[in-house]
Parts: sequence; C-alpha cells; structure tokens
Amino acid sequence: MLVLMDELRRAGVDFVLMRHESNAGIAAAVHGKLRGQPGVVLTTLGPGAANLMLPLSSSCLDQEPLLAISAQIPDDFPASHTHQLLPLVDAYRPVSKYVAKITGRNVAEVVPRALAECMNRPFGAAYLTLSAREALKPASSGGGAALDGGTIPRREGNARQKAKALAGLLENARRPLVLLGLGINPANAKRIRQWVNDWDLPVAVTPKVKGIVDETAANFVGVVGGMAADNLMCQALESADLLIGVGLDPVEIDGTWHAELPIHWILEASNVGGIVPPDTQLVDHAQILDALLDDPPPATWRAPFRELQQKRRERLNDRSRASGTMWPGDIVQALAAALPPEAIVTTDVGSHKYLFGQFWPSRQPQTFWMSNGLSGMAYGLSAALGARLARPDVPVLAAVGDGGFSMNCQELETAKRVGAPFVTVVIEDGSYSLIKLSQEGKHLEPYRVDFGPIDTVKMAEACGVDGLRTTDPDELASATKRAVEHRRSLVIGIPVSYADYRRLF
Repeated sequence: MLVLMDELRRAGVDFVLMRHESNAGIAAAVHGKLRGQPGVVLTTLGPGAANLMLPLSSSCLDQEPLLAISAQIPDDFPASHTHQLLPLVDAYRPVSKYVAKITGRNVAEVVPRALAECMNRPFGAAYLTLSAREALKPASSGGGAALDGGTIPRREGNARQKAKALAGLLENARRPLVLLGLGINPANAKRIRQWVNDWDLPVAVTPKVKGIVDETAANFVGVVGGMAADNLMCQALESADLLIGVGLDPVEIDGTWHAELPIHWILEASNVGGIVPPDTQLVDHAQILDALLDDPPPATWRAPFRELQQKRRERLNDRSRASGTMWPGDIVQALAAALPPEAIVTTDVGSHKYLFGQFWPSRQPQTFWMSNGLSGMAYGLSAALGARLARPDVPVLAAVGDGGFSMNCQELETAKRVGAPFVTVVIEDGSYSLIKLSQEGKHLEPYRVDFGPIDTVKMAEACGVDGLRTTDPDELASATKRAVEHRRSLVIGIPVSYADYRRLF
C-alpha cells in the first residue's frame, strides 16, 4: 500500500490521511456520490482491512459508490504464515458488487472493472486487495476497459405506454400520493419537480432522496420510512387510494408496508439486492416524465392530505418546558433559518436522525445525507468531511448525537488539517435515547443505555476547533451563521431532554 500511495503522490492524486479506516470509507463514499464517481479508500492489511466492513456495508445498502483497496499477505508466503492474514475477499464478497486480487498481470482489467461496477446502478462497493510484492511488479501492457459510468440497466418498459397507464390511474384517484425514493437519478430532479408541481400532486420522499423536491412546497406531505411523526405518515399511506413509487427502494423502509400496500412501481434500475417487484418493468425515468409532461393533468387534487400536513407541522412546534435544555424542534428551525438552501446537512444515527430526517426542510437535491439502509453510527461527521471536500464552496452541517460524536470526533482534526471546515451540532441527552425509547415501548426497564456527560466543547478544542454550548435558539443560529461566513469549523453542544423525543415520534 505504501508503494501505491507513493505512486499516487507522483501522479498528483491527493491522499487524505484520516484517523480511522471506517471514517475514511464513509467520507470517500459520500465524496464519490456527490462527484458522480466512485470514492476510493485505501487501508493496510489485517486490522485496517477489517475496519472496512462498516463503510462497505453502508455503500451496499445506501447506494453510495465506493472502491476499497486494502493490502494483503502475498499468495506465495508460506502456508504457516498467518500473521494478520484474513480471508478478506471471501468476507467482503457478500457486500460488494465486485471483489478481486490486483496483480501485475490483471491490473489493467481489474481496476477499470471495479470502478465501473461501483457505478452500475444500484450504486455500491467494489473491493480489491493488493500485496506488497504485486505492487512492485510492472503492470502488463494491454488496455483495460475505460470507466464509462457503468452498465446501463436493461429497461423493458415503453415509456409512453407506461405514462398513459399511469395517467389513467391518476384520473380515477382522489387521494394519490407520489413516493420518491433512493433509485432516482438526481439529474431527473428538474423533471420530477415540474411533474409534481405542474400537476399539483401530493408527494412524499424517503430520507436518502430528501431535496429532490422542495420540502417547503404546499404539495409536500412528508418523509416516509420510519422517521419522526411516522404514525402520521403511515396514516397518509393507508388513506391514499393510489401509491406511486418512483425510484422507491424498500432498503430505506424499516416497516413492511411496502409489501402490504398496493404500489404502482416506476423503476429504472433494480433495488438494492437486485430486487425488482413482481410484474414491474424497468423504464427510463426521464422518458416517462417527459411523456407525462406532454399532457395536462388528468384530474385535480385539492390538497387531500391537508389535515395530516397540518398535524405534521404542529408536532414540530409542540414544545415542552424542560429547563436547561432546548426543544429539538427549535434546533431544526434555528439552523434552517441560519443556513442557505444549498447547504449540505449530514446526520448520524439516533433520535436526532429521526428528527432531522422528517423535519429538516431540504430544498435542493443531494443536500441531505444519512445512513438509512444500514443505519450505522459514526456516519454523520465522516459524511460531512467527505461532502465538504466534494463541495468546497458549500456550507456543511453535521447533526450528531453525543454518543456518535464520541465515536469519531477525532476526525475534526482531519477536517482542520485538510481545510474542510464545517459546523457540527452535538445533541446531548446523555444516552442512546433511541434504544431507551424502544425499551419503553416494549415495557422494559431502561437498562445500560445512559452514559456520563462528555464535554463536547473540550473535545472540539482538543482537536483545534472552537466550541460552545447553548440552549438558546438565537445564539445557535447566530453562531452557525458566523462560522459559515468565516469558513471555520465550529462545534455546538446542545443539551436536550430525551423525553422530548416522545412528543415528536
């Protein structure tokens, strides 16, 4: 791996040294998806390679393109040499779209194929090993396949016929609901917005595609898939007389309604795992949307989910009076007022993920990032670093819990070192509150889910980053604005009462 790093240096390819391999993989995957190409993570053998399971699994289930390359013991070492030897190729095959060993003979074929497989929809991971001996060998001559964005999925459906059939269903519907999911290409955002807005269709999204439509628009119903206010969203789903799943992927849905309710699927690529719902033909989204927009709306729908939308808005403002804390809804609203629409928001996993997943008002595509298919902690801060490197002129906010922050806050030093500043809000409730709420829901005593206070401000300062703690929404907003304007990293600790989440969920 050292030889590869040196060759990258000679070629002028930047290498970002991070403090943990899992964090590096998550950052690379987010960076890659924002740039429209695979992110690349390099690790050593043994423990370094073993730490790739989290980012490879996340890439697999959250459709983020990632090429992971790790060192490995040379094949010609004695069979008795087992120091740091793991069956890496076998271990990562189930969560990777392509696995292989790089050799001097196959490098021109293997590397381009791995890159292409990452971009073959649904996006995912490829994993390669490289031994020190093979790294020193000259590559055999012979051209490998050029990276062309991956294989285009076979689409069997006729777009115009599909559009005509969908228009017929909508003509007879009184409470239709369009569900937009992870399988949508962000390049089609303009078409999707024009369709749902021109036809005034009620629309909901899953978390990984937040921002594909403007969530402040009157026809936006909410976020489905298990976020806060999920009971309201399930009511919307159950009361709809037509559900249209455009790019909808069940990998984001923690319930089973996707299999129990009738859904009219509009997919242009298979879902995660190569799954295509029965009797569903793949169809190009751009073509079917263009065909739909050629005609006027087949019917008029006058805000059929108005009451549910109002209840959703009210839930964010159902404030408690807990002293010494900030109401979670005020956190979202203060930060939304402080940041421009193009700002990128990442979250970690925990109760705050459900809060931001439902209520953050995303307005532009690819501006909201969370681990949802896998739902793995330590995603938020790493994703923010990858996003800031990919979009250096866009403000980035990482919303994390105090549990997740303590897992990888050391990467704040990485962000400072590589010139990728972002704002981190640490929502402090002194517990794994999501698990605690689940215990309560099962009528179990809260057990081993609380921890002692961790001084997030001192942890930030230890990494060379300014920090503050506040329970004042105005101070939160003004501090965030200043940090963004001055392009500086800032950590803001915000005490909350975990019991407040009950009112939101």
